[in-house]
Amino acid sequence: MQPTFTLRPARQEDCSHLALFNDAATRRLSSHLWGLSARTGQSAFEVGRTLIATGTDHFSHYRNWSVAEVDGQVAGGLNGWALPVDVPAGYIENSPPVTRPLNALKVVAGGTWYIVAAAVFPEYRGRRIGEALLTHAEETGRAKGFARLTLMVGSFNTDARRLYQRLGFEEWERRPFTPFPGSDPDGEWILMKKDL
Repeated sequence: MQPTFTLRPARQEDCSHLALFNDAATRRLSSHLWGLSARTGQSAFEVGRTLIATGTDHFSHYRNWSVAEVDGQVAGGLNGWALPVDVPAGYIENSPPVTRPLNALKVVAGGTWYIVAAAVFPEYRGRRIGEALLTHAEETGRAKGFARLTLMVGSFNTDARRLYQRLGFEEWERRPFTPFPGSDPDGEWILMKKDL
């Protein structure tokens, strides 16, 4: 019998797990960006964990996360955020080249409840935890008054794309993927949407 899981709001002591979920969901893009900010000798994950723990105005702050637990162990995480309708001038142009396509898609998705990251540790996959996290995102977006839920996925991440399509997400727009050290070789970023 598979253990059951529970969902709860993330706590500060979850930040190490959340950094891993964030990086897994972004296919190593987060750790690449964190590494660009790291001081000499500092781990990229230390940068990410600190941002998640202390960046109260940042979308990745732990208070914007929910976690799934199996038998008291953190198994998965979901980061949701309201994408603004208006973005500052230069938002796309002033961002790192690797994130410009993503930021262009965020502009398209402005005014939606956005799934920043959703991931489940490999040993807990196949238990419908990912599906429960995405359903939780729908419920949260609806409760906050949003009419649409959005997320982004790489064209190379076929398993995640299949899950999103099965749960009713549809492709909205695409932008080219910009490879970075350690990334998938090439493809496209796909913005997906689901009306709430």
